This record gives sequence, structure tokens and C-alpha cells, in this order.
Amino acid sequence: MLNVRTTQILVFAVVTIAIGGCTIGLDSRVGADDPPIWGRTDCQRGEGNPELQGQYNDAKTTCLARGETEDMVAGNTGGSSCMTEQGYVLRTRAGHAAACQGVEQSRLATPVKKQASKQKPKKPAPPSETPAPADQH
Repeated sequence: MLNVRTTQILVFAVVTIAIGGCTIGLDSRVGADDPPIWGRTDCQRGEGNPELQGQYNDAKTTCLARGETEDMVAGNTGGSSCMTEQGYVLRTRAGHAAACQGVEQSRLATPVKKQASKQKPKKPAPPSETPAPADQH
């Protein structure tokens, strides 16, 4: 029979291994749920914005034309210097949210000021003496 001290050590070892296994499983699951993605360095979101999505597609096309592989441009094999040059950074969604939180808050806090036009308003052209062209049908 095992003595009390040996039983305690075995229970501690089993619990430690079980908890360690859960932690490892949790870490890999979080990584799978939040894979790295390309986000804009100016923190603008492309979701629901066709213009920004078009810019992203143009950047990918440019990088592929420069000889980078699909995996590099997709961010599957690490970063792409070309995508970085195009204004994108590879992070998880949580990483983007954390990095861009301050940027978004400062955008909301800063009122947009309209710049006064320094140009004088143009005067309407004087009516010309030539007759206007007839309507064409």
C-alpha cells in the first residue's frame, strides 16, 4: 500500500498534468480562433467598405506581381515586406483592436473642423452675345 505522502505527490502530479494539458489546449484553440490577418496601419476597417476592400485587393495584387507567394501575401507564412510597404500590418483581430483602440478614441474625441476656403467666390460669367445652341432631340 502507498503511504499518505506518496498518494499526495501522485495526486499533485496528476492534477498538474491535467491542468497543464487544459492550458495548452486552450492556447492552441485561441490561436485557431484568432489567426493573424492584415489590417491597415491607419486603423481604418475594410469590412463593409468597398473602397478600402479594393485598396486591399490592389495591395495583394501588387505584392503577388512583385514575386511574393500566395502564402506570404495571405499572411500564412509570416509577414510580407510588400504588404507592410502598402500600409498593412499582420496581427490577430484582438491585436488590431488593442492597437487601434487609442486611434479610434482620438478620432471620436477630435471634432472635424471645416477649413475656410481662401479662394474668393467666382463671379458668374457675363451673358454672351452669341445665341445659345438649339436643343437637340
